[in-house]
Amino acid sequence: MAWRPTEYLIEGELDNTNPGKVTGWMKFAGKKEKVTFDLEGNFHRDIRGAKVRLTGGASETEQGAEGYMRGFAPHQTGQVGDMTAGLPPHDYVKYPYFEWYGSENGRVVLELEHDQIELLTKPIPICESDPISREQQDQYMAEFLAGLAQAANIPAENAVCLGGEAVVKASKRAENNKIRGMKLLTQEIRRKLPPLYSQDSKGGKAVAYVKFFTPSNSWTWWATEGSPIKDEEGKEIDFHFFGLVDGHCKELGYFSLKELEEVRGPMGLPIERDLHWQPKTLEEIAPELFTPTKPTE
Repeated sequence: MAWRPTEYLIEGELDNTNPGKVTGWMKFAGKKEKVTFDLEGNFHRDIRGAKVRLTGGASETEQGAEGYMRGFAPHQTGQVGDMTAGLPPHDYVKYPYFEWYGSENGRVVLELEHDQIELLTKPIPICESDPISREQQDQYMAEFLAGLAQAANIPAENAVCLGGEAVVKASKRAENNKIRGMKLLTQEIRRKLPPLYSQDSKGGKAVAYVKFFTPSNSWTWWATEGSPIKDEEGKEIDFHFFGLVDGHCKELGYFSLKELEEVRGPMGLPIERDLHWQPKTLEEIAPELFTPTKPTE
């Protein structure tokens, strides 16, 4: 439900030394020029009033960057969302998180590790400022969702509006990709994910390398294997996964990339990928499925 260019970030600086403003620049793979910032709002209290440097892991020639970053505005204006280094007093999350609501690109989120951020100047003392208003942040999200509904020409009967909030219920693959703002299957995941049937004999020891989930309910998919599906001419038309599915019950089975990209949850939100997932075995995720049953006497 956001544009998430974290994997294409090279470096950048954001400056909140002017109260009520966040300015700066970022360099992304796939963009020839630096992206500049002029946003309204403040950092969270852990870095409020400071200037910070961000360091990404991308290179200038990152594969897929040009296509993903196409359309990303070179000058970002709009509202600051939640921006924190993940330091005490932990008003939001405990890791670096930079979110803004751009006038042209909507909601944008960068999620980083602690070693990817450096404070260039000291923040103002925590005791001298108040926490960011959650009510205001909720309003920014509501306006963003309402804008998505309007841009997609969603009829009134297909959107639920409460206090300015809008939940889109239409299920079109292209619109889902725009709302999601992330790739469900990146080149890095393709490289890590073993091909279909390669972990057949491992049982609960099979490793799940990627996790997908619906933000609005408990449906979750963990993929242990995956392979492209090609047509007669050798063109990839889908990608099939095998793994653990937790829906009405937990079970092993197959699911496809196309299905994940098209489906929406009960609140109209598309399926997302867990960006912080670390590989785990199936028996770590669902031990009850792999515990030997004791014979009855």
